[in-house]
Amino acid sequence: MLKERVRRVLIALAALAVLSPPAFAQPPDAATALFNDQVVHEIRLSVNARDLQLLREHWQDDTHYPADFRWNDQVVRNVSIKSHGGGSRRPNKLSLKVGFNHYTAGQTFLGLQSILLRNNSQDATNMRERLSMLFFRSLGVAAPREAHARLFIDDQFAGLYTIVEEYDTDFLQKNFGENTGYLYEYKFDNAATLAGQPPFVFQYLGSDPARYVPSPFEPKTPFTEVSPRGDVIASFVRAVSDTGAAAWRTNVSAFLDLGRFIRHLAVENFLGEQDGLTGDYGPNNFYLYRFANTTVFRFLPWDKSNTFWDAPSADYYIFRNIVDGPEDHRSLLVLRAFQETDLLNLYFDTLLECAAFADQGVAADQPGWLEAEVNREYDQIHGTALQDTILYSNDQFEQAVVDLRSFAHGRSASIRAQVAAARPQ
Repeated sequence: MLKERVRRVLIALAALAVLSPPAFAQPPDAATALFNDQVVHEIRLSVNARDLQLLREHWQDDTHYPADFRWNDQVVRNVSIKSHGGGSRRPNKLSLKVGFNHYTAGQTFLGLQSILLRNNSQDATNMRERLSMLFFRSLGVAAPREAHARLFIDDQFAGLYTIVEEYDTDFLQKNFGENTGYLYEYKFDNAATLAGQPPFVFQYLGSDPARYVPSPFEPKTPFTEVSPRGDVIASFVRAVSDTGAAAWRTNVSAFLDLGRFIRHLAVENFLGEQDGLTGDYGPNNFYLYRFANTTVFRFLPWDKSNTFWDAPSADYYIFRNIVDGPEDHRSLLVLRAFQETDLLNLYFDTLLECAAFADQGVAADQPGWLEAEVNREYDQIHGTALQDTILYSNDQFEQAVVDLRSFAHGRSASIRAQVAAARPQ
């Protein structure tokens, strides 16, 4: 009798386990619909005429202006819009950040605090950013969701844009299961570079936290503590820059999962990123997140308009700015990490993994995944892109896509050849 009762309890528990979601499961994400990349969305902004004029005249400033935001049949009143970006800002095609809670505390849209409307001013294809972030996510690297949209401002067509998910507490919770850590955006010092000063390559600048925060690491999340803890970044950089230390790997591993970092780097370089972790002008275009109650950081990819560099050539060098380029532009973190045989092999293996994924196809005589995705996105945005001649002519758009497709078609073969030539036998 007791055995039968136990059996029934076990059956009931098993049924309950099947019916009940796990305790750590995330609730349904309402923003999924906004980042649906199967369609070109339509977004409409209503802005006071005087405010819009001021925004266009002062497009290099970060002034907020009120607006109403419409997507499908949903309207959010009193959002803020501001010019966004560095070198991507343009007066004739604004790059915008839409803040849903700037004027109304706690207001969100589909659970989002803000989104970016990227003008793709540095990419005639309008696709590099979206393709890259999708590729990162497909290889298991956390990255923003993106989709294309037709933007109208006061019922006037403003162009083809990319909707970009921002790194904020919402993103952190969805991707890492927490959001109370420390998020920083790396801010490249273009003025210093133009003045001939060497870039930041993770060289130790001293123990003063002010040498690291708020520049070049700008805090992006609200902190429960008074200080954004630049001292922890200083300790991280000190460990990285002490490249001669016998315990270098142990020291750095207290701050960074080196394996994850190498995978991030490999995916980025497979995509031919000219302005990323090993960019032509020094490391650039990344965020750092330090997990709550730890010293462990995670690199996050950002702004991939300079991927697929040198297209139509698919031969972007896998050691660009690592074994070549100005010595004071080379990342100390990457240089020292590659002295570890297993990390170098992980780099090679991840490049080959990227090549295998990019080559996936339905049949041998069809394009691989990456080339097919270029074709899919091109077909999707083609009509809208031809209407948008604000920054690029139709001929420039079409030729840029031809070049992009050529890179996508030949990249995997080039990677396999480069890895075979570089990997020690």
